[in-house]
Amino acid sequence: MSISEKEILLEKKKLESTLDIIKNEISSLGTELYDKETKLREFQIMMWDNKAELDPAEMKSLRTSNDLEVFFLEQKAKKFKKLYSIQNKPYFGRIDFKTNNNFNEIYIGLTNVNDDENYYVYDWRSPICSMFYDYGIGDAKYIAPEGIIKGKILLKRQYQIKDGKLNNVFDTTINIDDEVLQNVLKENSSDYMKNIVNTIQQEQNLVIRDDKTNNLIVQGIAGSGKTSVALHRIAYLLYKLNYLNSNNILIFSPNNIFQEYISNVLPELGEDNTLISTFHDFASFYIKEYNKVESYSDFLARYYKNEYQNNELIKYKLSDNVISILENYANTLTNLCSFTNDLIYKEQTIDKNILNELLKVRFDKFNLFERFDYIADKLNNRYYKGKKQDKIRIKTLLLKSINLTSDIKELYKGFYDSQEFLYSYKGYFNRSENIKNLNKKVLNYEDSSLFIYFKFLISSIPYKVYTKLVVIDEAQDYTLLQYKIIKRIFKNSKFTILGDVNQTINPFYKYDSLNKLLNIFDNNSKYIELLKTYRSSKEIIEYSNKVLNLNYTSAVRKENNIPVKTYDSLDYNLLVDEINRLKSKYNSIAIITKSIDEANSVFSNVKDKVKEINIVNENIEKFNKKSIIIPAYISKGLEFDSVIIINNFDNNKYLYYVAVTRAQHELIIFNSTK
Repeated sequence: MSISEKEILLEKKKLESTLDIIKNEISSLGTELYDKETKLREFQIMMWDNKAELDPAEMKSLRTSNDLEVFFLEQKAKKFKKLYSIQNKPYFGRIDFKTNNNFNEIYIGLTNVNDDENYYVYDWRSPICSMFYDYGIGDAKYIAPEGIIKGKILLKRQYQIKDGKLNNVFDTTINIDDEVLQNVLKENSSDYMKNIVNTIQQEQNLVIRDDKTNNLIVQGIAGSGKTSVALHRIAYLLYKLNYLNSNNILIFSPNNIFQEYISNVLPELGEDNTLISTFHDFASFYIKEYNKVESYSDFLARYYKNEYQNNELIKYKLSDNVISILENYANTLTNLCSFTNDLIYKEQTIDKNILNELLKVRFDKFNLFERFDYIADKLNNRYYKGKKQDKIRIKTLLLKSINLTSDIKELYKGFYDSQEFLYSYKGYFNRSENIKNLNKKVLNYEDSSLFIYFKFLISSIPYKVYTKLVVIDEAQDYTLLQYKIIKRIFKNSKFTILGDVNQTINPFYKYDSLNKLLNIFDNNSKYIELLKTYRSSKEIIEYSNKVLNLNYTSAVRKENNIPVKTYDSLDYNLLVDEINRLKSKYNSIAIITKSIDEANSVFSNVKDKVKEINIVNENIEKFNKKSIIIPAYISKGLEFDSVIIINNFDNNKYLYYVAVTRAQHELIIFNSTK
């Protein structure tokens, strides 16, 4: 709703005064930072020059003082950086909130702008700003440190500010199809994900601001903003929880491409990027028995190449049922393990019965190979004066005195000869072929989680003490076993898990619902669904619904009127024409194929006829989204203005759904057969 010229004039004056306050604060902070940095450097030089004359107590006191100065300097530098980032766009919204005792004009931006007495702009994460996202005009409330504050919102206003100029201002309501949101949705995409702080919707805000639930599991349809919500939730929790910082938050992402794509969001929100990894990185860290571990993308590529492999066995290895079977095998090994010889070391003989008592009774609460550390330590302290080199030698001799090999790799291979496996797996099994795969230098993906879990069952369980929050994106791509592994590693961490069961691309594993994951975590856990999509046009949403026979997905975008275009066959001349047309119209275009081999084939046929087109594989970290050819399983989480699909997906409807839902404005299908 438009406002009067008088109101616009007042808003322009408000903007000018706010910009002046920010610029003055930037100038003041800049001078202070320069002076303090200079004095701090001089102080450190003085300490160095006089260190010989200072006694330890004086040195400790000076170091403490220096550390404190550094801390305050870093805080001011962080504030300077935040103010500098908003100096041309200090706020995006406003609410007028009236209680029985007070009336406040609340201007909302990325960070606070204030002095000792007044707040000119409130950080979007502050409690009072939650009402901007949750309420329209009328009764409203928020949770303040002193309790629930109730009142009325008298005005809700949004601003479009660029380069310090007020381009547009209008009053709005809670409606999700408001003008600011629609303008944002009309924009062409960029190479990096953007923050959505000025268009966060009510259902998204509930996830972002939930600081009471330890573990949130979010099922969100394609285009519902799951990743954006996760990143804004991180920013909010960093603001709200004193014990959190960027260094004790870990994000599990699908691949390196996605890591690069989201790298701008947290800095835009005034926070440092967190630690980020993939499950493959963790698997590679914990599996030292192989030179390399196959990545998830390479595993999918292997499948989509239609190479000969025992798919029935792969499905078994990735199933939930195999977890208890492997646990039983590990228990069997533990129960069977015993000392068959006495320990003889440095003229001291320790009877095997004593050793077995230590193994079976004294240290039975520990995993099998953990017990040998405790036994070696006890014997060393009792008989050999506790020297480290003696403990190492004793442990080596202990392991040589048992009726099992201590080679984890050999023990894991033995699982496929065990009664547990042979009784549970009823499909085709070629033992020599399976052993051949396990003897390779590269461990296949389908064995990697089993191998890690087996190591944890019979050896020590690592624990990452410093990680307070773990965020897992594309949750449907992780098996239940992988969640059990992650939970063991980060046993005291809180979790935010987001995914979409309809975007499952693993041909061997699928969740009916992500609420199954509630069984992994403690009672303070919650399952939430995000059911609105903001990415694609109405026409694209209707087409994607038909792929999986969905009927609950609705488009938030207003008019687009570009129907999905379909060609009956793959004509490379037509394909080139369409690529060049889309390149002239949009910032980004993706040609999506089922496999990397098909991507290479398309690339070889169009590269000489289309300028600046590139092929993307999982090893590429940075790429320009202007025009790319990419396999569907690597495109997950990304979005493009326009998408062309080479439809050779056969019965892989979930993978096809992923490809279709990457498109924002325009979608073209070239049906193809091999």
